[in-house]
Amino acid sequence: MAQRWFGFLLLLLVVLSVSIHCCHSIQEDHSHTLVNEDQVPSEDDDDLEDLEEGMDLDAQIASDSFSSAEALAATKVANVNDKDVERVIEKFEFVLLLGYAPWCTQSEELLPEFTAAALRLSQLGNPVLLAKLDAVNNPSAAAQYEIQGFPTLVFFVNGTREQYLGGYSREEIVRWVRKKTGHAVTTITSKEEAESFLSKNVTAVLGYFETLEGPEHDAFIAAAKAEAETEFVQMTVAEVAQIFAESSILPPLIAVRKQEPEHFTTFRGSFSIEEIASFVEINKHPLLTVLNSKNANMVYGSPMKLHVLLFAEKMDYENVRSLYLEAAKDFKGKVMFLVIDMEDQEFSRPMLAVYGLDTNKPVVAGLNNEDGARYFLESDFTVDNLKTFAANMYAGRLPVYYKSEPVPAENEGLVKIVVGKNFEEIVMDDTKDVFLYVHAPWCATCEKVGRVFEKLAKHVQDVPSLVMAKCDGQENEHPLLLEVPNYPSLLLYPAGRKSSSPIEAESKATWKKLLIFLKENVAIPFPVSNDDEVFSNAASRRETAELDTLINDEL
Repeated sequence: MAQRWFGFLLLLLVVLSVSIHCCHSIQEDHSHTLVNEDQVPSEDDDDLEDLEEGMDLDAQIASDSFSSAEALAATKVANVNDKDVERVIEKFEFVLLLGYAPWCTQSEELLPEFTAAALRLSQLGNPVLLAKLDAVNNPSAAAQYEIQGFPTLVFFVNGTREQYLGGYSREEIVRWVRKKTGHAVTTITSKEEAESFLSKNVTAVLGYFETLEGPEHDAFIAAAKAEAETEFVQMTVAEVAQIFAESSILPPLIAVRKQEPEHFTTFRGSFSIEEIASFVEINKHPLLTVLNSKNANMVYGSPMKLHVLLFAEKMDYENVRSLYLEAAKDFKGKVMFLVIDMEDQEFSRPMLAVYGLDTNKPVVAGLNNEDGARYFLESDFTVDNLKTFAANMYAGRLPVYYKSEPVPAENEGLVKIVVGKNFEEIVMDDTKDVFLYVHAPWCATCEKVGRVFEKLAKHVQDVPSLVMAKCDGQENEHPLLLEVPNYPSLLLYPAGRKSSSPIEAESKATWKKLLIFLKENVAIPFPVSNDDEVFSNAASRRETAELDTLINDEL
C-alpha cells in the first residue's frame, strides 16, 4: 500500500513540476541580460564586500532597455555563476538564489518581481543578498544546489540551504525574506501608516497591546517569527487598531484581517505560542483560493492537506462562486477550497490529467495532499452536496478515485480487456487464475510482447480456469496496478491467492516458455497437448533472439 500512495504523490509532484516549472531541455536563448556578467568580483578577488558596487548597468540604461526604476532594481541583484556562487553563498549571512533559464517563460515573468523585491529589501535595509543564476549555462552550480526546474528559488542562511515556501510576487518575496531574516512584526503608529499598510496587504495578523512588552506580546512575537507567509502588525494606539477592526476593540487582542466578507476574526484562546500559531494557520487562508503556478508552492506546503478543487472557466466559476463559498465556510482550517482556472491551460491541463480528464466543463475533485488519494464529486453541484463531499473526505469515508477507461460493452475475446473499473471483477476473481499483460501506448516492446501474448491465448482458450487479460497501464489505475514495475509486464494472479503479490513472468519469453510458466505457477492445473510440449525448436529460439534484439535496442 505504501507504494500505492507513493505512486500517487509522485505523479502529483511531477504534474506540479511540469505546471510550475519550464521544461528542462535547452532551447535557444532569446532573453535580455538584466545585469552585467561581471557583477560579482572575479575568483582572484577574495573581498566580496563591494559586491553591489560591481552591479553596473550603464550599458543597459544607455540602450533604453530598461526604465530607471528597473535599472535601479536590477543593480540590487547579483549575477552569479559556476565559479563564484559558492563563495557568495558562504560570504553572506542570507542569500536568496534564483535559478532560471533564459528561454523560460515563467523565469521571464519572475525576474522583474525578483529584482523589484531586491530593491525594496535594500531600501528597507534588509541584510539579504538576492542573486540570480543562469542554470542552463552554469550546470555545475545548478547541480550543486539541486536546481532542476525553472524558475527555482533557494534560500541560504550562513551557507545552509532552506526550502523557499513563499510566493512569486514582489510583495510575497519581500514578506517571506523579512520574516526569515528577523523582521517578524511591523509596528504601526499612525492612521496614515495603517491605511497605507492595508492598501498593500490582503491578509495580516493584528496584535493590539497596551504596551509592547509582557507575556502576551512575547507570545505574539514568537508566533510571528514562526509564521513566514503572513504579515504581522502590532500597535498600541486605539485609533490605529480601530482602522483594522472597523470598530472599537480593547487590548490585548490578536486577530486576522482579510479582504473578504469574513474579514476580521478575533483570537479567543490563551496567549500561548501554539494556540496563536494554530489560530493563524486556520484563519490566514481565504475561504476560496485561486490555485496557479505562483501560489502552488504555498498551497501544497500548507499543513492543511485536504483540498477540494473546482476546475472551471471564469464565467462558469462566477455562476457557482456563491455556492462554493457557502460550502467552504463550514470547513475553515480543515479543508482548503481551491479554484483552478481552466482557461489557464498550461496549469490546468496537467492537473486535469492527474484525474484522467480532458474537459472544459466544471468539475469538482478532492485531494489528500498527504497520501496522494484523489476523489470525485459525482453528484450535482449544490451547497449540500459540496458539504457532504468535503465532510466525508475529512472523515476518510470517500472512495478513492482511480483513473479508468470505459468498461468495454463487449468483452468476450480470447484476451479480456481490463480497465480500472473492472479490475476487481476480472483480475481479482478468486475462482480463476488470471494472466495479465500490462502495456503502455508509447512502449515499442509492448507491441511484440502483445503478439506473443495473443498467440499464447489461442493455445489456452479451452482452459476454463484460466483468464488471459490485458490492460493499458497508462490510462487505468488500481492499487495493484500502481505496483507494476515496468512496461510491458506479465503478471499471474493465481486463484485463491489474490491477496498475495502477483507472480511476474519474463516479458521477453516466447509463448511456449510462457506456457511452461503458467503450468508451473497456476493454482488450478490444466492439461497441455503433446504438440505444446515441444519447447526447444528453432522457431522458439528465433522468437527469443528477435525479441532480445528489440528490447536491447530500445534500452
